Amino acid sequence: MNPGNSARGFTLPEILITLGVIAILLSVAVPGISSTVKENRLATTLNSVITDIHFARSEAVKREVRVIMCRSRDPNLPVPTCSGDENNWTSGYIIFADDGKNTNNVFDNGTDTLLRRGQPVMTGVNLHTNSFWNRNLEYNPDGSTNEEGTARMSICDNRGRANGRYIIVAPSGIPKMHARNIPTCYP
Repeated sequence: MNPGNSARGFTLPEILITLGVIAILLSVAVPGISSTVKENRLATTLNSVITDIHFARSEAVKREVRVIMCRSRDPNLPVPTCSGDENNWTSGYIIFADDGKNTNNVFDNGTDTLLRRGQPVMTGVNLHTNSFWNRNLEYNPDGSTNEEGTARMSICDNRGRANGRYIIVAPSGIPKMHARNIPTCYP
């Protein structure tokens, strides 16, 4: 055997030690990555909803009409409806300008103007509202809400209220966000 021409590879103990170190590093890193993914889902949902609330308010003022954000079982239907499970906005919502003829808080195709479709939230995220924001959030032409009290929406995942987000809309119409240690995931 010529020492200058021999090929050197890894020995079995070297491979086992390397794989052991990789396994330890992955066991530490994967839970951190999972938590980061969950945090990003909550933040993305919060930002999307709060953007749509600001949009609804600004459209009410700009158009000088009532603008309604209502939950919808399927916002992507050709003619979506205000529908869905009680206090649950997870399946999506629609935002429309009311024509002023019917004050029924329901999207009337042909007379009302559909402004935006809020898509269903990402898997593992839930949106729930209190009774003031149950079926819809209605903005008046002056930017205030037509709700009788403070509307609240929680954005949570399986980690619960400790990591949840909260949106509060006072009768003045201005939304405020709160993150972490929210009062409840079911306002």
